[in-house]
Amino acid sequence: MQRKGFWLLSVALMLISWAIAQQEIAIKMRYTPGQTLVYKVALEGTVNVVSEIGVATDLKFKGELTQEQVVKEVAEDGKAVVQVTVTGKMELQNPMEGGQPSPQQVPTTKVLLTILPNGQVMDVKRIREEGEKQPPEAPEMMQDPFQALTVGMGAMSLLPPPLPPKPLKVGETWDLTGTVPVPLPSGQTVPTKVIGQGKFVAVERKDEKELAVTEVQLEVPELGELVSQMLPLKEMGVDVQAKGGTKTSTKNWYDLAQGLLTRSEVSSETKMVLTIAMPANVGGGVMTLQSRTQVQAKVELVEVKKP
Repeated sequence: MQRKGFWLLSVALMLISWAIAQQEIAIKMRYTPGQTLVYKVALEGTVNVVSEIGVATDLKFKGELTQEQVVKEVAEDGKAVVQVTVTGKMELQNPMEGGQPSPQQVPTTKVLLTILPNGQVMDVKRIREEGEKQPPEAPEMMQDPFQALTVGMGAMSLLPPPLPPKPLKVGETWDLTGTVPVPLPSGQTVPTKVIGQGKFVAVERKDEKELAVTEVQLEVPELGELVSQMLPLKEMGVDVQAKGGTKTSTKNWYDLAQGLLTRSEVSSETKMVLTIAMPANVGGGVMTLQSRTQVQAKVELVEVKKP
């Protein structure tokens, strides 16, 4: 009897899984006005920099960020205006300095995002508090690459993962080629070309919740142009040319009932070649650097505050 019961249960589960796979399921973000979502972001990675004379520097870093989303308003079509604040700290470990970690606070970043139900960001507006200092000037960021790294990690954590524009069956894919607005430390946004694909891979059950699981592969092939805009030094006679791109792989879990992202696992690799031509009044000369940055991150929803 026990074997028969187990067999029947197995068949029932298989039929349920098959039925779910045949259904078209809409995966959408459903925000509630006044709602506050708190996410924790744990990340770690490595940076390898090689100079033109072959001198290599290997750096390791890890960080903990907190992203707080406050839903300001939601339109009838589900489009939401969300205030996102990112805070946290990073630690950099340089083998050349005896392996002692160098902690640093990530500059607090606060923006207003206009987000469609499919996760597409339509608008980004930087919010500056009264008395807030301006972000570091480009020369300072060049002298301190860790400052640039922490600013970049804060900006990276602002953008939500994309969702399918229409209901899909498990196993189906959708195209993600297009442009997205990327926030810069100056507060401006730059439309950046992306190439990618998303896949609806499964529906999982955990703690009596149905979770839609997606995998997203994204590539930003012209990231170097964005980096060049982040370092506007031509007014000072310094010419900076950056070439390279980044590839990102993300696995995401969405609560279908609540319409919320509950967890993400992110892996990215960025390769860049930076050519810096200094002005004659400081000795001139051209310097070339090659870098490879690898990042692993885990994002988890830790608190939902009702309005």
